[in-house]
Amino acid sequence: MAPTAADDWPATLAALLAGDRVAFMKLNRLVTGFLVRLRAYDFRDEWDDLRQEVILSVVENARAGRLRDTQAFLGYVRIITRNKFVDRVKAGMRRHEGATLPWEDAIAAPGRSDDHAEEVRELWLAVRDLPSEQQQVLDGIYRDGKTYETVSAETGIPLGTMKRRLRDALMALRRRFGEDIGRG
Repeated sequence: MAPTAADDWPATLAALLAGDRVAFMKLNRLVTGFLVRLRAYDFRDEWDDLRQEVILSVVENARAGRLRDTQAFLGYVRIITRNKFVDRVKAGMRRHEGATLPWEDAIAAPGRSDDHAEEVRELWLAVRDLPSEQQQVLDGIYRDGKTYETVSAETGIPLGTMKRRLRDALMALRRRFGEDIGRG
């Protein structure tokens, strides 16, 4: 039986905060239902951890008084479940921040030739042809050596948007210089 808005979720939340095991099981069932609706089947090995994260977040926020409208409890749990699931998906797709540009290893090698210096110059000239928001991200991360979070904070660009701009910029440079860049 699927949980509905007609269930007494404010009472369930109060019972949960008082340590009621039945309320815990009801919330657990609610979170599981939302995960099923999100089709989180590929994350079955992380399912229990994900459910626990959601439940702990709900309890922590309720105790801290951040859940002011208990009538909106059902929607709140749905959104927390979705956000935690999306965070898991993104974490699986996230690129390692310490990574370099695909061609940096080759051009940074000791004793590099003048040809490599010319390639670097051509690369940064090509960066100038990109949209300014992509240039800003490339400069911050690869010229200045800053972390994603630092560039995001300094520019005011949300982290996800900044990563998308970085990906778009790298793809544009790969297209311009050929698909073999960074592939070998």
